[in-house]
Parts: sequence; structure tokens; C-alpha cells
Amino acid sequence: MTANQVPKRRRPRSRFTDEVADAGDLLCYMDQASFLALRALGRQPMGLITWVYPHAVDEASIETFRRSLTEGLAARLLQRSPLPWGRHRWVANPVPAPVTWSRTPLPVDKLQAWRGSLVELPVDPEHGPGYRIAVQALADGSTAVSIFASHTLGDGHAGLLAIADAVAGRSFPHSFPAASRRWSVSRLARDTVESVRALPDAARALAAFLSRPRQQAPRPAHAANTGQPGPAAGLAARVPVVQLVFDAAAFEARAAQLGVKGGILLMTLATNVAARMGRVDAQGRVKLVLPVSERKPGDSRGNALRSVSVLVEPAQTLGDPRTLQRSLRNAQAAFLRQGDELSPLLPLVPYVPLWLMRRMERMALGTDMPVGCSLFGELPAELRGPCGEPSQLWISPIERFDEATLTALGGQLFVEGYSLGGRMFATVSGYAPGRVTTRDALLPVVCGALGELGMEGMVI
Repeated sequence: MTANQVPKRRRPRSRFTDEVADAGDLLCYMDQASFLALRALGRQPMGLITWVYPHAVDEASIETFRRSLTEGLAARLLQRSPLPWGRHRWVANPVPAPVTWSRTPLPVDKLQAWRGSLVELPVDPEHGPGYRIAVQALADGSTAVSIFASHTLGDGHAGLLAIADAVAGRSFPHSFPAASRRWSVSRLARDTVESVRALPDAARALAAFLSRPRQQAPRPAHAANTGQPGPAAGLAARVPVVQLVFDAAAFEARAAQLGVKGGILLMTLATNVAARMGRVDAQGRVKLVLPVSERKPGDSRGNALRSVSVLVEPAQTLGDPRTLQRSLRNAQAAFLRQGDELSPLLPLVPYVPLWLMRRMERMALGTDMPVGCSLFGELPAELRGPCGEPSQLWISPIERFDEATLTALGGQLFVEGYSLGGRMFATVSGYAPGRVTTRDALLPVVCGALGELGMEGMVI
């Protein structure tokens, strides 16, 4: 058996096997947009999950996990269409993910720096590997295990499902075709037919794009002329991360005291952090953007999501989080009636040049410094990971930036919330150019926001 072969085993099928029809190997528009944005911008968001185990990990467990992932949703890459404007397709990737072992013990206080450094290990949804595993021994005898993947390959929900299935020994109910010659006659004919069928949708998307009012990129306060030289292009910058850990029952009890659910309390925390970082629009409001998963059982899309946006008055929300709860309900109702702004444009994606893809990304992000807030809820028990019961669990986005790009984007703020084993976790990833550029600078911002809400938790 060669290194690229995976032993065939009889395994239980995923819990979603018979509940919905397979979505096929054609990339959905959102996945194609994600890939083209990667090629247009030269960078990509990735999902990163890290478990910290209070012991050395069993190498056999990592190997089993690694090979189990080859029978799930992560076991694929995309293959380009022979047509420049054609839709790309998913193909099988049976090669197990590379594992980077670091056995020299690392000081525990360097754990976050190590997590951030993983962005330098290349992942690519076209050429592979689409995801990687890294293992780091820590000086106190514990071990950190991380897995990270291209966002094109899967959104947060897809990634968590792939991990849960791998840990449980379930296979995903889809058999992606093997990679084939790109320029075969059959592929050319198939993609030509598909492109012709999609022309009416593309025409409507073009009309919607041309009818949109022109938007101007934001000019945050830090971008004003201060007389100081701007950041040098190419100078690497990492978005610092702080994690909060709460007793889940105590967290919900505090939310109940304020008359809201736990998710609204977490959104209130995100709003407070954003206000303290100066991530507000000209009217002093915070724009919360919440991903809405549309993933169905057996769904093979990488990014099966849209988003709901809520404009929030920080002081008002801090005084009474129920105002945020009402605003969210109104935004959700509007979303159900009208949909979002980006989806009508997506059928245009395969036909646009890279320069236009850059503009579409700017439209997707908005012009008022959005704050991402992703709420995963209670995670499946399998998300404890491949090596037993973890002492810590981190879920956060990760992306390779340079300082000039982060400054041009006005920084970044993303808050992810998730629960497991009686604990509630919140991971805050935030960067404000010239103000919050290190973990030491982010930490007091998060702690101040936490204290102002009367919330008690452990800060890591």
C-alpha cells in the first residue's frame, strides 16, 4: 500500500444519509465566489479549531483521525472548468491531510503565537492540501492539536460536521468523482450546456449589479492624515485572539437576568467590544453581521450560508439588550421577506474578471466596518476531538494579512460562540489599525466589555 492509498473499511454512514438528495459535484455560486476571491486577492480566510489536551496525544489516534477525514466532506478539491466562464466542480481527494508534528515543548504562553503561525502553512482548495493538521507539545505536559482548512472547502458548519463525522467514524453520503483531464470533450460539452442554461440568471444578476448605487469604501478614523507614514506593504500582521470561557448555566442565567437568550448576550458583548475598538459607522452604530446556515442534511456545498445584518446603538444595547433582540427579529423578518443583497448577484460570478470580483468582495463586506458574530450553539460531543477530553477548545478564523491590507480594510472583528460539555466559549479576533494590533492591546478591551455587562468568565 502506497502513502497515497487509504485502507477500505466498512463504516456507518453519516446521520444525514437518507434525509436529503445529494447536491452534486458542481460548485455552488458562493463556493465559486470564494475561490475566485482567493485568486483575485491572493489571500483566503480559513477556519481553525484547536484542542488542548492535558496529556501527550496518542499518535495512533491522530493517524486514525487523519484517515477518517478522507471519507468525509473534506476529502475533495475543486477542478476548474475548461471554459473560462464555466462553473468548477468538486473532485475526490483521497490523500490524507499532512500532519506537522512539533515535539519540542513550547511554553504555554506561546500557544496563541503558535496558532497564529499556522497561517504560514499553505492550504489550497484547488491544488491541495485543502486542510492540514498540526500537533504541538507544550512545556506543562499538555498537547495542542489543530486542524485548519480553506474556507472555500467548507464554512464553519461544514468543517465541524466533517470533524464530528471523522471522530465518530461516519462517512459522508457523497462520492465525488475522480479528477479527470480538464480538456476532455465530454467536460467541454457538459460545461457548455451548463453555461447556456445559466445565462438567464447571469443576465438578471448583471442587471441587479448595474442598478446598485455606487458605494464608497469606508474611511475609518485611523485612516485620517496624521502626518505619520502609513504601513509598509508586505509587512505581516496577525489578528490577535482572546478566548472567554464561561460556565454555560451561569452564562444563560446572566442572560435571563437581562431578559434575553444567551446568543443575544454574546452579540451584546460583541457590540461592546466593537464600540471600544472604534469599529462604528459615522452615526456611532455597530453593524453586526450574522452568518445564517442554509446547510441541509447531505448538503455537499462548501459554503451553504447567507447573512443577516443588524445596526446596533451600543449605548442603548448595553443599557437594555432586549433592544438588540427586537432589532434582530426585525432583521430576520426582513431577510425572510426580501432576502439579502449579495445572493442576487451570485449567478454573475463565473463570468466576471478578477478586478470585478475584488469590487464584489467590497460590496459583500459592506462599507461600514462590519462585525462578524457566528453562533454555533451546542456542539456535538464528537467535537471534543480525536484524543479524549480537551481542557481547552478554540474555534476562530485565521487569515494571512499584511499590515497595509488590514489598514485598508479598516481592521477586523469577529466573535464566535459555542458550547460543549457544560462550558460556553467565546473567541474574539480583533484588530484596529493603530489602536489594537496585539493581544496585549485586545485583552483590556475584551475584559472591559465583559465587566461592563456584569459577566464572569475565565479569560485565556
